[in-house]
Order: sequence, then C-alpha cells, then structure tokens
Amino acid sequence: MSKKYIKFLPLVIAVIAISVFLVFVNYNYSRFYREKVNSKVTGRSNWQLRTTEFYLENGLQVDSTGILPYDIKVGDSISKEMNTRKFNVYRKSKFNRFEFYKAY
Repeated sequence: MSKKYIKFLPLVIAVIAISVFLVFVNYNYSRFYREKVNSKVTGRSNWQLRTTEFYLENGLQVDSTGILPYDIKVGDSISKEMNTRKFNVYRKSKFNRFEFYKAY
C-alpha cells in the first residue's frame, strides 16, 4: 500500500465502527418496538454517559433517552404491548406486590 492510502485508513476504520454501532442500536430499538414485553429489569449501564441502558430478563434493552435515568430501577417490572414505544413500569410495594409506578 502506498502512503497515499494509509493516511485514509483511520477514517475508514472510524466510519466502519460507527456504522456497526448504529446498526446494533437500531436493531435493539426495533426489536423492543416489535415485541410484547413483560419482564423485570435485571441490570443497567451508563457507559454512553448521555443515556442509561436497562437490561431485561428476556434479553431486551430499554434506552433511557427522554427518561430520567434514575426513574427506572433494577427490580422494576416493565410491561408493553407489541408495536408500540409506550410501556408501563411496575415497582414492588412494601407488601411485596408489583404496583403501577409510571407510564412512558
């Protein structure tokens, strides 16, 4: 390879990395939209710093964009119908029963 092409290599690598990331995010977002959900929140991650990802028992992820990141907690239950972005969050009461907390 000549030096002329090597100087573009970092740009090509960056474009490929961003493209893969966007495809992955879009896949998770569309999967959450399509599927019916009735699952508990098992974990969270805020490695992106601008948003928090909440992981569900069934393998789906909820992105906290537009939600206060501390509004959903590990142990909450999320319920959602198919083909909608709207979902309900249920939280355990002091009587150890899930009760409606908030709709998003």
